[in-house]
Amino acid sequence: MGGIIMFIVYLLVGGLIIKVGVDNSKGTQYSKEILKELREIKELMMKDKNE
Repeated sequence: MGGIIMFIVYLLVGGLIIKVGVDNSKGTQYSKEILKELREIKELMMKDKNE
């Protein structure tokens, strides 16, 4: 009986770990996109400054 309960607990914990990992990778992707946009804005500002 105890083995079944532990198995269910492991499944739940495993699911949570996977969900957190997926959420982190999405966050990382958003961060990369934001940094890319900021670099592009910075380049445009530098061009305007030099002209």
